[in-house]
Amino acid sequence: MPEHGIHRTTDSNRTSTPGAGVSRRHVLATIGVSTGTTLGLIGSVRADDHEATVWEDGGTWYADNAGDPVYDGPSMRAAIQAGVDSLSDGRTGMETVVVMDSGTFGPTDSLEAVDLPSYTELDLRGTIYVEDTGEDLVVPIRARSAESIAVPGLQIEGNPRYGVWIQSCSDVFLGQIGMDLSETTDLGLGIRIDDADGGRSTNVTLESATIAGSAHHAVETYGVDGLDIGTVETFDTGGCGLLLNDTADATVDSVDAFRADAGGGYAAFRFANGAGPNIHVGEVTSVESGRGVFGVSGSHGVTVENLDVYESSQHGVLIQDCQDVLVDGGLVRNNGAEGVRIDSRDDGEHHPAEDVTVQNLRVVDDRDDPQQPYGIRETGPDTSDNEILDNDVRDGGTTAELEVYSSSTVVDGNITS
Repeated sequence: MPEHGIHRTTDSNRTSTPGAGVSRRHVLATIGVSTGTTLGLIGSVRADDHEATVWEDGGTWYADNAGDPVYDGPSMRAAIQAGVDSLSDGRTGMETVVVMDSGTFGPTDSLEAVDLPSYTELDLRGTIYVEDTGEDLVVPIRARSAESIAVPGLQIEGNPRYGVWIQSCSDVFLGQIGMDLSETTDLGLGIRIDDADGGRSTNVTLESATIAGSAHHAVETYGVDGLDIGTVETFDTGGCGLLLNDTADATVDSVDAFRADAGGGYAAFRFANGAGPNIHVGEVTSVESGRGVFGVSGSHGVTVENLDVYESSQHGVLIQDCQDVLVDGGLVRNNGAEGVRIDSRDDGEHHPAEDVTVQNLRVVDDRDDPQQPYGIRETGPDTSDNEILDNDVRDGGTTAELEVYSSSTVVDGNITS
């Protein structure tokens, strides 16, 4: 039997309670957080590598710029912001703030963030612990209507509103991001990149994100043109592993989600609200999520390859009201609803599903008590002109292995019992 991502290689990745997800120790090791330990202090920090330095000594936070003090006091957030604010006004080249130590943000009774202006690199060598006791008001890293922002590494634990919030920015680089957000209860979103400050975000790179325990989505975009994501790995999130809303020209190497909205309707990977065109996702692994892949609401021009979708509470793959979508290759297995469904809603808000191709999949339910009603199913109304090609749907459904709604849909090369 094939293994399903890193999550099911051994039972030691789980807690002793069935269905509780991976252990906190495993998550912390995976995302690189070492509680109580300052990270990234191997080697020396040369003065010519950065303009400002932030550090903690004896409970007091300090910041200086080229040896000139700009802050001393109790707040890690204020020290970082002072270091950022000490950089050159009106600069057109990148300047850097290095944060040497771990520390705490919160509690607070008003929105609290480190705001990054244009041409700023924030080099965080430690962990930010968010300890907020009231509403969700802490956003450790935020940028609004800025260009040329870089955060090469970031570790966050606790209960932020958003771990990172990028609004209407261009030329953004996020490196290796790790978050344990198990303390979040309401919003608790890991990374959000959007157009909320008046214009679309453009040319955004996320090298890798490993996020556990977020109350909402792990990584979400809305209103982004030009997105390059390496890997998104998530554990026990209340929403999607990766959600692309109204996002175009995006490349994602891989999404690997364990229990993304388990028992709910969100997915390991979701594209929605007119996402596309030119979205390519190289690999999706989903274990015990609400859905594995979910495309909806007029999204178009999307390719998703190399699926490994296992035990979704609902569909393994649902493509609804989308056009020009390719789902190509892999395994979809043991889900609560259809293994793959192509569908259109009768609400008049979106064009019905068409030009959807599903090919080269193995769709099966091999449990002792199978529950997956259909292997691949196309439903209406007005769904048309799709292609279902070269899939193996033997033992794919308790009701039917393959069912098609439209006479214009091409069905060829599929293997049935």
